[in-house]
Amino acid sequence: MDPLFNPVIRNDSEVIKEPIVKEMKKKLMDLDLRRSYFELEEVLDIKNLEKCKVEGQCRFDVTENEISYKLGETPLVIGPLSFAHMIVDSFLMSYYDGHAMENVAWGRIKNEEQWIILTQLMRESQNVIYNSTLLGRQLAKPLLEYLTSAFEEENPPKLTLLDGHDANLYSVLAALGVKEFWLPEQYESIPIAGKLVFQKLYDRIEKRYLLKLDFVYLTVDQIRSGSKISTKNPPRQFWRHTVMAPLPPGSGVGLALAWLGLWHGVTVGHPVTIAPAMVISFPEDQ
Repeated sequence: MDPLFNPVIRNDSEVIKEPIVKEMKKKLMDLDLRRSYFELEEVLDIKNLEKCKVEGQCRFDVTENEISYKLGETPLVIGPLSFAHMIVDSFLMSYYDGHAMENVAWGRIKNEEQWIILTQLMRESQNVIYNSTLLGRQLAKPLLEYLTSAFEEENPPKLTLLDGHDANLYSVLAALGVKEFWLPEQYESIPIAGKLVFQKLYDRIEKRYLLKLDFVYLTVDQIRSGSKISTKNPPRQFWRHTVMAPLPPGSGVGLALAWLGLWHGVTVGHPVTIAPAMVISFPEDQ
């Protein structure tokens, strides 16, 4: 994998590892996924599987999850949560691909409520692994450095598009201190074809640069139907009305500003000029 997009652990010293693993373990302990696990067991008809009948493994919530934190590797949760994540993800990909409902999870997912309950397993799995500012700074370090340097160029391109992975979007957001969020009309936090858009703006009145952050994504129905995106059927834009972070005078280091925890939001009520933009995309074909 290109080192720019490789979300691996770059520091396994105890002073860094201990608080990260401690935070991940606490998140696991605080989870209450009994309803989601039960729903998945019903969809799988687990009581009639050989694993249950012969080995007595009939429930997801009776086995402990473990944390894997190794230098040069992506952090992982190993155990029932990771297995549940993969199973639900396969159901969702079948649904996105437009398969008839009787061919998605054997036709046992009947409504939106079930999808919300089941996909909680995916959301919480990703939350445990990626939603840590300290860990995000490690996983996204090369990407954050690239973004910062791009905004500091004297004559940058008008648009820079980077095609990465969902792990890249998760880790960049975590590094910037963005907390867990819920996208309207979606079951996932980072759906396929999601795009994280950074815009460097110039405030002509205050004579200062600003950094604006948006998340652009497709709804569940747009992905499943494969409908053409247009002005009449636009992608959704999250954080459209978010406040913008002022950049230091003469600097384009908005990402470094946020990284250092100095993100102070300001609302701008007068004209701004759009300068270079940076888009990190999670393409549909990954």
